Amino acid sequence: MRKLLRKLLRFFNGLLDRVVAVCGVVGLAQFPQFFGQYIQRLGGHLAEAKFMLVRFELMAEYFNMTLDEYIKTHLNSGNEVFASSGQLINELLSRIQMLEETLTALRNATVYNRWWVFIREFDYEIVRETWVDFTPGLPTTLEGLVYSVCGLFVAWGVFQGIKSLLNGIAKIIKTIFIRPRDYRVPL
Repeated sequence: MRKLLRKLLRFFNGLLDRVVAVCGVVGLAQFPQFFGQYIQRLGGHLAEAKFMLVRFELMAEYFNMTLDEYIKTHLNSGNEVFASSGQLINELLSRIQMLEETLTALRNATVYNRWWVFIREFDYEIVRETWVDFTPGLPTTLEGLVYSVCGLFVAWGVFQGIKSLLNGIAKIIKTIFIRPRDYRVPL
């Protein structure tokens, strides 16, 4: 009975090992797809912000002012409503600069450090929006292969780590609840 149980457990261990490996391969292979969709959405946010800025620049030009003069006029107007719109334009300028820097950093990242640059530079709201509309795919590029292999090793390593941890916990529990047998012969 014990032999059968061991064979069954070994079979399920091998099966689970392969399922985890496939999930790791397929899961991390999605990163290039997600990254591409994130870049598109980030570019869309940047284009919309620049469009809004052009409207403010046209309004400043209408009043024969530069954008900076237009912003200062709003901020120094003494009217809370106008001052808030000046602050809004300043925030828009900061956002455009941040989006441009992020987009440049992500586009210039290599295949091997793209994930790190993404983690360093991501915008939570844009990641959330991208995730909501994310369309999975199976990339057939070198980048997809690299991330698939990395997914295999990461998933396998996590699986082996969890398995070792559970084995260690089982050994501790076994030593606590199972008394060692006394093999001395009574006199």
